[in-house]
Amino acid sequence: MDDMHLTKFADLGLRSLMILGDTGAAGAIDPAQRRTVGELAVQTEAPASHIKKVVAQLTGMGVLASVRGRSGGVYLAEGARSTDVGRLLRELEGENEVVDCAGETPCPLVARDCALRHLLAEAQENFFATFDGITLGQIIDRTAATSVTGAVPIGLPTLQTTQSSRTDHVHR
Repeated sequence: MDDMHLTKFADLGLRSLMILGDTGAAGAIDPAQRRTVGELAVQTEAPASHIKKVVAQLTGMGVLASVRGRSGGVYLAEGARSTDVGRLLRELEGENEVVDCAGETPCPLVARDCALRHLLAEAQENFFATFDGITLGQIIDRTAATSVTGAVPIGLPTLQTTQSSRTDHVHR
């Protein structure tokens, strides 16, 4: 069974925001902190045409700002770090359903108010709700604070033990 996933558009949007946040580019007065569409394309390993569309939408949403010209580029707009990630994801994803019941080959149950369609919509909303109340700045800060060397963790929580708890366990 496939896991719920983001569209490539939303994924590139979040990755671009994280990269810009990592450079300290919020309200970037210093041109060195701005990133061009081409630089973001290289860093996200995506076509520049895709990044250009993502940047245009994020700019329209007020999350990114841009400066034209030779030393121009995009950067996090003022207040972008306080953007709610749940709201951001809903806007980037748009009104797409998990399964396109009325698409190219419509489901024969589409006219019957299919219960599965409603459950999938509920699951999608629950997925987005996971990010409600979490700000872009919190995610950027949590990512920046983690320095991983060697193998990359697969997303499982790590247990942090203190020296005293290890000692207590040994002496019992």
